Amino acid sequence: MTNQLPFWLKPHVSFLNKDSMHHAFLISGRKGVGKGQLVHYLSAFILCNDNDIDVCGNCSSCKFSSLENHPDHHELQVLPDKKLIGISQIHDLRNKLYESSFLGKNKVASLIDIEKISMDGLNAVLKILEEPPKNTFFFLTTNFLNQIPLTIQSRSLDIKIDPPNLEETLDWLTDYPEEDVLKALRLNDNLPLAAKHFLDEGLLKIRDDFISDISGIIKEGKDITALSTRWINEESSINIKLEWMSLLLSDTIKFNADEAKDTINPDTDNISKYLSKHSNIEKLHQLLNKTNSLWNLFSRETNLRKDYQLNSLFVDWERDLGISKKI
Repeated sequence: MTNQLPFWLKPHVSFLNKDSMHHAFLISGRKGVGKGQLVHYLSAFILCNDNDIDVCGNCSSCKFSSLENHPDHHELQVLPDKKLIGISQIHDLRNKLYESSFLGKNKVASLIDIEKISMDGLNAVLKILEEPPKNTFFFLTTNFLNQIPLTIQSRSLDIKIDPPNLEETLDWLTDYPEEDVLKALRLNDNLPLAAKHFLDEGLLKIRDDFISDISGIIKEGKDITALSTRWINEESSINIKLEWMSLLLSDTIKFNADEAKDTINPDTDNISKYLSKHSNIEKLHQLLNKTNSLWNLFSRETNLRKDYQLNSLFVDWERDLGISKKI
């Protein structure tokens, strides 16, 4: 299973020994650098019953279809209707961890994005780490190590993941056209896993269509109602398009603040520069807040009519940016 890890993660597992494992690991790095993949591997490694190789794939533990179905693997994440992991979730986790292992071997607790745990919850986590249950291992991840209390850090083994450099990334993504890779990396903060997902899911084509659609509204006064309907019908890509709308407005505000700035996102710079010269800065900020609010709303399950919400946003864009050609 080690050979399935991206090359920049492999050094972090080369030292592993099931007979002398630290009970807690704090894995930090930028979002999208591979923390989740490393936690998945480490969890499978700990739960595997074979002591001779990394993950055998044949024991009773490895035969579970996924870690989500494994009775001795417990993962904490923010609940859909909450903003933070609360202390009640930590108490539920503690109760499960102090029970006997279902398979009679190790147990694993994965705490994802622990900067999203409430302060009371972190204090409860600390108490568990100070007196961990027998044969129980903790994998904690964070995008922001500086936000994690030193008391938690001091009781965990730190693993800091850095992304590879550009040359290494291009070698890793050699199956894709270099021009496409470079564009995907620019759009994904130079994170190789995010860029690979971008390429695999055909998001470059969706990006080109998005730019064409937004340009059509601004330059040609295209029918926003028809565009809104089409976007809703292409529901699988609606969230990323809203994210790009927010980024486009953010870039516009940056160009407005610094006219000497040359480039931010090459494929949308012309749009951003045009809007920065022809839009009111206060309205740009207001529109950015509206766009972010709808993006957050659509990212969660909602009973609201998405077509009405999106069409309303397009009307706001057309009005607040002064781009309507129908007046």
